[in-house]
Amino acid sequence: MIRIALLGNSHLENWKRAWDSLGKSHPDIDLVFFAAPGAQLECCEARGDRLVFKDDEVARSVEITSGGRRELVAADYDALCVVGLGGGIRAVTGLYSGWRADAHKGEEGRFQLVSDACFLDAVGDRLKASPAMVLVGKLRQITDQKIWLAPTPAPSEILLTLDKSPEAIELAAAATDAASLRAAYDEACRRLEDDNLILLEQPKATLATPLLSKKEYRRRSWTAPDWMHLNDAYGRMVIREFLSRLHPSLDGPGDGDPSRGLLGALRSRFSLLSIRRSSEN
Repeated sequence: MIRIALLGNSHLENWKRAWDSLGKSHPDIDLVFFAAPGAQLECCEARGDRLVFKDDEVARSVEITSGGRRELVAADYDALCVVGLGGGIRAVTGLYSGWRADAHKGEEGRFQLVSDACFLDAVGDRLKASPAMVLVGKLRQITDQKIWLAPTPAPSEILLTLDKSPEAIELAAAATDAASLRAAYDEACRRLEDDNLILLEQPKATLATPLLSKKEYRRRSWTAPDWMHLNDAYGRMVIREFLSRLHPSLDGPGDGDPSRGLLGALRSRFSLLSIRRSSEN
């Protein structure tokens, strides 16, 4: 059995919903979900070889989503992945609302002009301060194994239809420099990577623009439009990408058919544990 721990917030929901169907075809993989709303997982504490969730409310949430666990023991898992918890595209669009780099063309609003290098460094600082990276830091205190990071996906393009939304105004203003901002964000994310941190990028096929996700991937809501969360179709894509990058031989046929190599590869725990960095490419 290959056991993978996924830690995150509400952005783990589409992973869970997708795995409810995909997992039936892959009985040799066990995804364990450690989830709590917002940034609450930040309150966990590294104690020896485990993460302990100190806050009772967070511990109860984790207990429900993980199937009864109230702490995470790193040695119990073959891979660790942090999902959501900030670190998304708003790290750059929020900065753009008050700052412009030399390469930017947008002149709307009041802003401070800075160098391209300064702007990129500021984006990187915002990512490093995200709850996701705080959690990565705590995981590094209990294990030296590789940690995967799947940043919060870009908001849905339906956001632009919400005229009174501050976020919609922010994204609309950034549209002029969308490609440049995306490039800065991607570079800042890549700079986070090292020998023990691997970035799991949002699949490009799910993007409507450099800054927004396609509307068909948004999570449906019976109340106000949900532009923040994506659906289980997105979850299926990102899970398949994640599993294929864990080891090149893990890329299945796409429909979850276990008869074509995936389970055979998963039976080799040694192969998974000896992942080389070259498997990212």
